[in-house]
Amino acid sequence: MESVRKSRRYIYDLDPLRAVTALGVVAVHVVTFTTYLNQINAGAQLQNVILTSLHYTRSVFMFVTAFAMVYVYYGKPFHLKQFWVRRGIGVLIPYIIWTAIYVWANAPSLSPPQFVQTTLIDILNGNASYQLYYILLTIQFYIIFPLFLLFMKYAMRHPWLVLTVSFVVQIMLYYVDYHTLQAATFAPSSFWNTFNLYQNRFVLMYPFYFILGGVTALYFEQVRTFLLRHAQLVTGALVITILMLWTHFYVQVNIYHEAIGYAISVLQPLMVIYCLAVIGFSLCMASSWASRTDEQGHPWGYRFWHTLSDASFGVYLIHALILNSVLKWIVPALPIVWPVAVRVFFTWFLVAGSALSISILLINTPVLSRLVGRAYPLPWKGVSLENVTHLFWRKSQEKKLATRVDAPSNE
Repeated sequence: MESVRKSRRYIYDLDPLRAVTALGVVAVHVVTFTTYLNQINAGAQLQNVILTSLHYTRSVFMFVTAFAMVYVYYGKPFHLKQFWVRRGIGVLIPYIIWTAIYVWANAPSLSPPQFVQTTLIDILNGNASYQLYYILLTIQFYIIFPLFLLFMKYAMRHPWLVLTVSFVVQIMLYYVDYHTLQAATFAPSSFWNTFNLYQNRFVLMYPFYFILGGVTALYFEQVRTFLLRHAQLVTGALVITILMLWTHFYVQVNIYHEAIGYAISVLQPLMVIYCLAVIGFSLCMASSWASRTDEQGHPWGYRFWHTLSDASFGVYLIHALILNSVLKWIVPALPIVWPVAVRVFFTWFLVAGSALSISILLINTPVLSRLVGRAYPLPWKGVSLENVTHLFWRKSQEKKLATRVDAPSNE
């Protein structure tokens, strides 16, 4: 492979991927928490088959995160302090605020000391709400990103080797984990029980997806050309892996009589192959859409997808709060004569639509836009929080420099 990327043009292809993945995460949680609606065993199994098919979202999320970061920062001067300040404002602050919101929402009777203690612990482990580990994974990736960027220089020279090794490592990692920790095939210990409980929010559990995203960013034009040229092959690969996934689930549950929770685990070897096929197909579809542009070079409907993409981070943060309320007040009131599939879809539509609407509203509201990681200009002179932060940082540096210049010499 040789890189032909010479300019940092906007990648429209990522917008649909971000939006669809966020909406897919909502679907995962809706399907998970409405399984009880199926009173028939076959119906419950069918809903879990759909659930395991939706488990690509975590992988696509990490792929897109690494793609975007490498595409923006690779080959450019990298200022570590400026990077962490910007990412801290954009991701860490919303994560902390929403962690506190969920702690209060889940346990409003906590005393102030208990509230502070619980919030601090949940910031570290992502336990305030079941979806916040996505943001925790992002923060961990940002912490190691300077090293990851250095690793990408090696990946640039040996892309096939890096991808192959990371793919094999990912499958082996999942295989060992799935057949030991998750299967509980050895004597339990407090350390491994804790690790098994929190492993899904540990960034080093997913090396292949981050590396795949980074390498794809480095060679995007070649990857895009290949996917568009072989769209039928990519689609066929997705169909085959879906059938493999469904067959594997059926065999585990109905022949080996394993628990459904074990059969639908995200951290299993087959999921690596399936998620790779999903990533390839999704990027192929997005690239096909992005390749058809108007006279200004914009794809049809790009503003719609860009808006959904901007709102996706807020969807991750907000939707669990909405879903909890919908499950408590609305789902039990839905007519029983409605088929379960209709009730589940209605729940998803209501939660996803509400989360998107609130996120878009917050994005376009000064100051409150920070709750969803966006920098809406402040009312005066279009000043954003980044500009204010950068101004204070620059003034502090100038002050330090002036102090050094004006200090009396020891000579």
